[in-house]
Amino acid sequence: MATLVLAAVGSFLAGPPGALIGSTIGSTIDRTLLFPPGGRTREGPRLSDARIQSSALGATIPLVYGTARVAGNVLWSSGLRETRTETTQKSGGKGGSKTTTVEFSYSTSVVVGLSARPIIRVDRIWADGKLLRDAAGTLLSPVTIRLHTGGETQAPDPLLQGIEGANRTPAMRGLAYIVLEDLELAAFANRLPNLSFEVVADTAPTVGDILGDLATRAGVSAVDTSAASDAVTGLALAREVDARGVIEEVLSVFPLVASEGDGTLRFAPLLATAGESAPAEELGTRPDGKPRASRVMIERGQASELPAEISLTHSDPGRDYQAGVQRARRQLGHAERRESRSTALVLDAMTAQRQADRVLALAWQHQESHRLALPLSFAALEPGDRLDYVLDGASRRILVEAITRHPLHLVVSGFPLAGTAGLLPDAGAVGDFPISTVVDPGTSVLHVLDLPGLAAATANPRILAAMAGASSAWPGAVLYVSRDGGASYDRLAASSAPAIVGTARDALGVGPEAFWDEANSVRIDLLATDMSLESHSPLAVLNGANRAVLGGEIIQFRSAVLEADGSYTLSGLLRGRGGTEAAIATHVAGERFILLDGGAVLGLDVPLDLVGQSVLVKAVTVNGLIEDVPAATVPIGGEGLKPLAPVHVRAARASDGSLTLDWVRRTRFGGGWRDGADVPLNEESERYEVDILSGPTVVRTLGTTSPAVTYGAAEQSADFGAPQATLDIAIHQMSAAVGRGLPWTGTV
Repeated sequence: MATLVLAAVGSFLAGPPGALIGSTIGSTIDRTLLFPPGGRTREGPRLSDARIQSSALGATIPLVYGTARVAGNVLWSSGLRETRTETTQKSGGKGGSKTTTVEFSYSTSVVVGLSARPIIRVDRIWADGKLLRDAAGTLLSPVTIRLHTGGETQAPDPLLQGIEGANRTPAMRGLAYIVLEDLELAAFANRLPNLSFEVVADTAPTVGDILGDLATRAGVSAVDTSAASDAVTGLALAREVDARGVIEEVLSVFPLVASEGDGTLRFAPLLATAGESAPAEELGTRPDGKPRASRVMIERGQASELPAEISLTHSDPGRDYQAGVQRARRQLGHAERRESRSTALVLDAMTAQRQADRVLALAWQHQESHRLALPLSFAALEPGDRLDYVLDGASRRILVEAITRHPLHLVVSGFPLAGTAGLLPDAGAVGDFPISTVVDPGTSVLHVLDLPGLAAATANPRILAAMAGASSAWPGAVLYVSRDGGASYDRLAASSAPAIVGTARDALGVGPEAFWDEANSVRIDLLATDMSLESHSPLAVLNGANRAVLGGEIIQFRSAVLEADGSYTLSGLLRGRGGTEAAIATHVAGERFILLDGGAVLGLDVPLDLVGQSVLVKAVTVNGLIEDVPAATVPIGGEGLKPLAPVHVRAARASDGSLTLDWVRRTRFGGGWRDGADVPLNEESERYEVDILSGPTVVRTLGTTSPAVTYGAAEQSADFGAPQATLDIAIHQMSAAVGRGLPWTGTV
């Protein structure tokens, strides 16, 4: 008889009658096999044991049954690996200055022991409580993951072999462990996060599977758990506990009776139907074999000593293995006691509720204690057996707790077994719990803008880079540039805030460039649902608010109306801003939209010697791989350094047939109206070139250092055979840095 196994049942059912099965039973299974001697306090596993990660030498490796969330033990770590990244920007052209920005990033490799028995797989992985990898395999941070399932044929890990040496790297057979190689730490404050893992060791374990393995590990040679068929999700033993403590833990939630016969330890349900029957004539036997008046003694305890409610705290797989609490309550009676129990078993809410109901029912069945006197013909009875008898015409069933042997008879003590009547029904409360997933950050959208009117007071060409992502989890992006055709890439800039970008649903019509366009509007579809646009007052717009690039035109808008389908209708427009009036008539549906306000658009100065060349650029989502992103070709035209097209062009013909042209120059920046002062020149000197056109052909170019030029009659005769009544011309202001500015073209 496995005495202490049965006593474990008693610790669960302890109540007024005392332990279920005491030391009156002989032992044929050595108690030291299951429970070490020494009188130490036994302690079962705790719900929180598997949650805290350790790297202590000799720390316990979890023993996992079914599916559970475990932190494991760090077996090996590479330490932090530092990566130094330099970003260099030149300014001032040849002989100019360089600005170098140095940034550091960190990664690590780590080996974590998961289970001291083989497992099947690892599903989700958490880092600092948030998902590092979800069930679909999507990763929050880049990392290479290798799982060793703990089989007896597994080979050493190649990372450890490469660092520690092939002869110094054990295969660790029988130990399931996981390798996270080159885990990027930017998302975890550049430190190793607390890791936990959803480990699958048996997709549908039963209570019998767990008890049988524990008993076998404790040295019991023959165990029968076939009747212990209740299913659980899992169990993780993450600290050193003896077998008795664990068995007590399981039996405190799943009441079973343990017995031994023929050298086999058996676990069976308390409410099993099989049992012995004691005929009425056998009850109350006296030592001399003669009948006695008192056949059965029944004692009934006080209801106030029994619990009215039992709460069961468990690991809930429906809540990412966080603690769940289920309660069983008595519907009748006046008892006020409440008991709380906690288990490391992984149970869904329905199972936990059902078991809480059973535990409460059994506690109340202990209110009665039955003692029967039986003849020696019942000597085969053992504690844990069920005994049926009839008293006053009513059938009774008790679970045998203890047997006292006398020379000529037995005294059997037990408590009645019944169902779970009297309980308030409860389906198992789970509450609202969001399903955790790693939201795919998606690819990064990149718009590179090389437009007039966007350069600041700088001698270098300036481009704007707008990066964004459609996913709400977009973490930002890094912009890389290659000047050698893709052979190498340099980090140019980074942004964690998405630019507000989208596309035009329809084509914006032609409108005025000198005053408000009240006739046209355009519908914009933004890239992400969490992006938005807003309206501004006319004065705010005139002061620079709501600037945006639409196709090749810079516009401003007063009104942004959110439509029912999530798009925005923009109206109250200012057109051709920043010298982009040539793009007013070029719009098409589907063209780009970039809001220039808000600071998320990056301004980047590029070397002057790149003007006229093309570079390759890539926008790589944070934690993404540069090789996974296709390159985009960006021509560097230096548009921001080009003088704007002149305005207010006039022509006057003299009596000799010559034609005098004059115009008003514009400025790229610093062009606010000031009384008594012209706008800044923005160039080294004032120069212009005027092309005389014959169709698309330039027949003559006139140079001047003032905003006026004369095209003589003789020159007209030489170019066209006679003075012309009308002429097609193009006027360019000149830049010493990038040559011709934007042209004014027209007929005079």
